[in-house]
Amino acid sequence: MDLGLKGKRAIVTGGTRGIGAAIVDQLTEEGAEVAFCARNSEQVESRVNALKTKGHTVSGAAVDIRDPGQYIGWLEAAVGHMGGVDIFVPNVSGGAGQGEEGWRAAFEVDILATVRGCESLMAQLASGNEPSIVVIASIAGLEAMGAPGPYNTAKAALISYASQLGDLAAPHGVRVNTVSPGPIHVDDGFWGGVQRTQPEAYEATVARQPMGRLGTAAEVARCVAFLASPAASWVTRTNMIVDGGFTRRIQF
Repeated sequence: MDLGLKGKRAIVTGGTRGIGAAIVDQLTEEGAEVAFCARNSEQVESRVNALKTKGHTVSGAAVDIRDPGQYIGWLEAAVGHMGGVDIFVPNVSGGAGQGEEGWRAAFEVDILATVRGCESLMAQLASGNEPSIVVIASIAGLEAMGAPGPYNTAKAALISYASQLGDLAAPHGVRVNTVSPGPIHVDDGFWGGVQRTQPEAYEATVARQPMGRLGTAAEVARCVAFLASPAASWVTRTNMIVDGGFTRRIQF
């Protein structure tokens, strides 16, 4: 199926590693032009060069999204460079830190950066071509998973925010959806670290997966690409669970 992403203009935050990198890969492979950011300038440059070598149209920048001036300035520059924007994927996360700094990072990176990005881009999206927003959340925001903490709370807030934003954005033609991944194995990511340092915990998580393995970033990215695309033209305010059946609740 042709998703209809060729020629679309997309902005992705956190596009050098893990799920974010896979999203950039998938969108560019589908023919979209992508502007992405990350904190590490060397990783950004390396990713841009690799993608351009494949013939993709892409740009990247090192951005601290906790700095509102720097972040919004980059968003505006990306829109100007591409001549508009059709897709926004706020993907970057403050991680699973603890204590006050963990709460601060979850609020500023996961929640506030998503809100700032959506508010900054909404007018441009509304004048875009079949526009959409896909927020990256987590199954950690859906059910009890360990002690209460900033990561889980922030992801729950994103799911709520995206649904409410979708209600307001629909009359302007902008669809807003959420993707909530379960345990996703990335070698240099969270679960890759667990596999190296806590192999028993890793294997216990694999044992809980009905399919007997963790998911991949590419599997999440394909779902993001679908929701972002015109192929999902009648889907909005939906939270897509991408977890291989890991969560046990009944979803109505």
